[in-house]
Amino acid sequence: MVTTRLYTADDLFQLGPDAPYELIEGELIEVSPQGRIHGRAISNLAFFLTQEIRADQSGELLSGDVGFVLALNPDTVLAPDVAFVRMERLLNEGDGYLKLAPDLAIEVVSPGNTVGEIARKTAIYLAAGSNEVWVVRPREREVAVHRGDATVEILRGEDRLESPLFPNLSLQISEIF
Repeated sequence: MVTTRLYTADDLFQLGPDAPYELIEGELIEVSPQGRIHGRAISNLAFFLTQEIRADQSGELLSGDVGFVLALNPDTVLAPDVAFVRMERLLNEGDGYLKLAPDLAIEVVSPGNTVGEIARKTAIYLAAGSNEVWVVRPREREVAVHRGDATVEILRGEDRLESPLFPNLSLQISEIF
């Protein structure tokens, strides 16, 4: 009988900040650096969202280097490309991985991602308590907004991205790309 070692969030943290992994149900999943259009979409989203949260100090916008512990035994730690967490939920969190689901997780799809991988991550975020997951597809120039109530909205071109998390945001999808 062959057994596979299950890793924990602590094991992953001990690998250090340069370890190119996420953790899903105890299994290390390698993640790799991405290309220009991936990075541009992340930068643009971060820019627009930072403007929103600076105005009302509603929370923190976090980059893809921040791990979120979304399940234990076996452990799942994901690092969305961009995440938003409301300020009141961060009060007891330290400097390690956050032991909560982000209010918003943004995953920007790269050429190496499969539909199944993205669907799995989206389901994990929502099951752990995220209010929304934005799946950004730069090549298709679209954003799929998955909400905790199981609704999905596909936005393209001149459509406007709006969210209850950011009451003053009305972002035209074409501005992201």
